[in-house]
Amino acid sequence: MTVNSLSFMVFFLVVALCFYLLPKKFQWICLLVASLAFYALAGATTFVWIFITCVTTYLAVRQMERMDDALKASLKSGEPLSKDEQKQAKAAEKAKKRKVLVLLLVINIGILVMLKYCNFLINNVNLILGAVGIPALNQLGLVAPLGISYYTLTSMGYAIDVYKGKYKPERNFFKNMLFISFFPIMTQGPFSRFNDLAPQLFAQHSFCYHNLSFGCQRILWGFFKKFVIADRLQPAMNTIFSNYNDYSGMSIFLGCIYMSVQIYADSSAYLDIVAGFSQILDIRLTENFQRPFFSQSLAEYWRRWHISLSAWFRDYVFYPLSISKQAIKFGKFGKKHFGIRVGKLFPAIYGMCIVWFFTGLWHDASWRYILWGVSNGVVMIAAMLLEPTFNKWKDALHIKSDSNYWRRFSIVRTFLLVAVLKVFPASASTSASLHATWKMITDFRPVFTFDAWFPSLTPTDVVFLAYGLIFFLIVSNIQEKHPVRPWLAEKPLVVRWLVYFLLLGSILTMGVFNISMVGGFAYAQF
Repeated sequence: MTVNSLSFMVFFLVVALCFYLLPKKFQWICLLVASLAFYALAGATTFVWIFITCVTTYLAVRQMERMDDALKASLKSGEPLSKDEQKQAKAAEKAKKRKVLVLLLVINIGILVMLKYCNFLINNVNLILGAVGIPALNQLGLVAPLGISYYTLTSMGYAIDVYKGKYKPERNFFKNMLFISFFPIMTQGPFSRFNDLAPQLFAQHSFCYHNLSFGCQRILWGFFKKFVIADRLQPAMNTIFSNYNDYSGMSIFLGCIYMSVQIYADSSAYLDIVAGFSQILDIRLTENFQRPFFSQSLAEYWRRWHISLSAWFRDYVFYPLSISKQAIKFGKFGKKHFGIRVGKLFPAIYGMCIVWFFTGLWHDASWRYILWGVSNGVVMIAAMLLEPTFNKWKDALHIKSDSNYWRRFSIVRTFLLVAVLKVFPASASTSASLHATWKMITDFRPVFTFDAWFPSLTPTDVVFLAYGLIFFLIVSNIQEKHPVRPWLAEKPLVVRWLVYFLLLGSILTMGVFNISMVGGFAYAQF
């Protein structure tokens, strides 16, 4: 059951009715039951793994809270301690908390690695064993449960924040379970912070027409992007990369552009749909996309794309790594051998190398995704190191960074760079991605047949796609200036309903869906 299916709409209608008809003190219980039911109906075969994550997270954060409370009670009731003695006591208590946190991370990250990456590791070990003539290991019949990448990182971020003392943990086990398993975001995000989402889940809510109206508008916009753009464009992308040997480098490059547009329309559509459903329940989700194709650099693109994932890696991986002892040593090495300016960047480079390796690995247990992640990191590191050189070139050419033409050039340049790097995830295998890349370089010959530009599409498909993309671009331009829904709400009633009917009519006449309106989302596979 996907969130764009008729079955989910019926499911959500039942949930919303129960949510607002039940006494308000039971609303969070309604959400918990709905989340567990959704997890089962969405295809989950077992609750064992998510239950282990919920139990271990709850026990860990409660234990860390008890340690904090015990230290405070000890300092308050015992003999007065000097500042040094208080510092030592706090350091000892923090060390104990760290052990609890590390044990939790080992258990849950270990489960994630075992279920999602075990066979990937075995395959790579077998390559080494085969090279030296040792019999290969058998693969394990393990299947990663639905949403494990999302609920694992969400719960671990929560535990790390409790360890750092950012907030007190929730003492009710079932409320903790609701935060980890909230059904709209469990399978595809966004990653939510406990202090942002949990208070909303546990609060008492009253029905509000404004939330219903704005929620439905956002759901409709998500359906438009999903059915009119993403699902109609996907066949062309799939055809090119499934048969890349039959196409020129130009067509492969077009396929990369198609994937860039398709996956953005698909992923942002999912967020629009679940954010709309959540707003109907008076719950606001973290925004995950801020029009990344308006970015003027790859770094800015990643600040606008899958924002909650980027923020998770930034806060819980990059920052700790960049101030670690190893990073400091690396920085001293850089200053000694490459000068102070470059050396100062070395701790950040150290963190970025690891973060982008794991960003690629998080997306998929394959070397093609690792190559994609590392490639993004390499480009951004190169931009950091070469920034003074670029600035000198711009000064020599009298280019003003704030000029409109340079801004437009930077946006197009960034989009094309993002598209080229999509050759890795778009391909079926690592070797296919390398061959496709080589073909783009060596066989970029212009071909003007319809099939070379729009394989597996009809002229009608292209017309509908053009309409959808133009409409999408217009709305995105408006969103860059101000929010669309409040702006639309100020318009006369006739204008508002004309827009609604135009959007709904576009979906029904130009959308790609079967009678059940079932279509998977790209990021759900991660």
